[in-house]
Order: sequence, then structure tokens, then C-alpha cells
Amino acid sequence: MSTTHQTADPTAQKAAAQADHSGLDPKQKLDALKELVAATQTCMLTSQTPEGRLASRAMHAAALEGPVFRFYTNTESGKVDDLESHPEVNISYVGKDGQSWASVSGRAKINTDRGAVKKHWSSALKAWFDNKKDGKHTGDENDPRVALIDVHPTEIRLYNSEGKFSTAISAAKAAVTGGVAAPGKLIILNESELSVLATHFTGA
Repeated sequence: MSTTHQTADPTAQKAAAQADHSGLDPKQKLDALKELVAATQTCMLTSQTPEGRLASRAMHAAALEGPVFRFYTNTESGKVDDLESHPEVNISYVGKDGQSWASVSGRAKINTDRGAVKKHWSSALKAWFDNKKDGKHTGDENDPRVALIDVHPTEIRLYNSEGKFSTAISAAKAAVTGGVAAPGKLIILNESELSVLATHFTGA
């Protein structure tokens, strides 16, 4: 069953019910995501190869501008071929507590705008781009191989755990009462909420 529809999983149902009563507006939900991203930093970016296989790699977002994730990439890398064939991607984070997590579904675009590329450039990134000594492929922000992967989310699911101790208590209580454990809240940003956030960020 698709994760975008009602699930029969009682734990997921309980977490979703708690999210329905969280009282968070879209900006507060996005702030909660940014907090997890800042604490975790490294994510797994999953794409689909031209042959249809799923491929994941560890990535570090250069920026989270509104709800849009930006990653630096080399236009000659295999993942660019993936994205040109299948732009649908997933970004996943697991919190340092091992309990909290975020799953971001979206569409990726290769952004070669030099202003955007230079905006978040760090000299440390040169380690990932060789200098071909040809005056063009210099391995810096002016190198035409340097681009951004912009991921525009269509849905974000964020699970905020209440901590390992609460998880253990919730699981123990569920085992005794016959209920289900859900020691946290599932926060969902849907496509319409993300569209509003994107519009507010760009000022469109």
C-alpha cells in the first residue's frame, strides 16, 4: 500500500493521529525538519538509474532554501545521468538518537546557474573536483562541471522521537496493555503546504 494513503499499520496510525493534533503550521514543521538536518547533516540521496535500479549515496546539503534542498555535484557524475532519466528522488535522514528520522520525496533538477553555484561555494569543495590545467576545468566555482542538484519536495515526513527512554517505556506499556508503541509524532508536510512555503521563500 502506498505511504500516501491510509495505512493498516497501527503504529503508523497512532503516530499520524498525533501529528493531526500537533497544531504546527507549515513553517513550524519546516523548522522542525531544519533542526534535524542541522544536527544530522549527512543524508542518503536515492535516485533511479537509467536501467531502473535504485542507487543511494551519502550527501551533505549545501543549503536548505525554503523547502528546497541544494547539493553540489559534478555534471560528469553518474547520478546526473540518473536524474536526467528519472528526476524522482528520495532524501532520508536518521537522527543521532537513532529514533528520529525524515523522508523527503521530490523531484530533482540540475542547476547550472553560476550565481547559485557561487552562493554556497566553499574552498573545501575543490577536493571533489580535479584541476585539469586547461584554464577551464579548474576545480573551483567557475568550473563548468560544478553544478547544483536542486530537490523540490512533493512530500516530507518527519518523525520526532521523544527519546530512547520514552521509546522503551512506550514499547513496554504497549506489550502489557495490548496497544501499540508510538513514542513520538509523525509530522507531514504535504504538497500544498510545500508550495506555500516555496512561494513565501521566493517572494513570488
